[in-house]
Amino acid sequence: MSRFTDAFGTWTPEAVVFDCDGLLLDTESVWEHTQTQILERYGATLAPEAAEAMVGSTLEVAAEHIARAADRPYEDVLAAVREQFLVNLADELHPLPGAEAVVRAAAARVPIACASNSWHDALVDKLTRTGLLEHFTRLESTDTVEHGKPAPDMYVQAARGLGAEPSRALALEDSATGARAALAGGLRLLTVTDAGDAVPTGDLRLTTLDDPELLAWIGTWGA
Repeated sequence: MSRFTDAFGTWTPEAVVFDCDGLLLDTESVWEHTQTQILERYGATLAPEAAEAMVGSTLEVAAEHIARAADRPYEDVLAAVREQFLVNLADELHPLPGAEAVVRAAAARVPIACASNSWHDALVDKLTRTGLLEHFTRLESTDTVEHGKPAPDMYVQAARGLGAEPSRALALEDSATGARAALAGGLRLLTVTDAGDAVPTGDLRLTTLDDPELLAWIGTWGA
């Protein structure tokens, strides 16, 4: 557990805010499949910078890039992306390794929230399908705040909604967009990414939630 005490000292959170896509749930592979299907449907190809800009963004931002690449009306593309994504979620969605255990352990110690750059109904659906919804006290999405990530609104509102000032809350993120949002909001930050990813490290970087030391550290919260 030395990595956690080195990074956080004696500090422990009063509340925790989890990202969803790519951190708890393997929606990245579902989204990649959806993106491929929609691009093939329109006979379009994304420029590398557009593909990079879509990582961790909202579905609406992704639809804008696809519509531009395909030279199709935005509203048509947005509707097609939403429909296909929901179809794929029903067949392909599952939690990432360690996600369920970490969520359960954290919820047993402090109130927890999920903050996602998806719309509320989709977030509820994803967490329900994977059996995680019951553990969350609060959900934040693009339709509960004025500005989604990388703006800090979602994280600040989630922390305060759980009864904690942002400086007393911990964010867990896997994307640069989300990490910037959490840091801008004043939360402590644990990132879960590959070592080579261009994501702000925050207080500590892990490569997976399936980490016994993480569970051991969670066990000290509130002690």
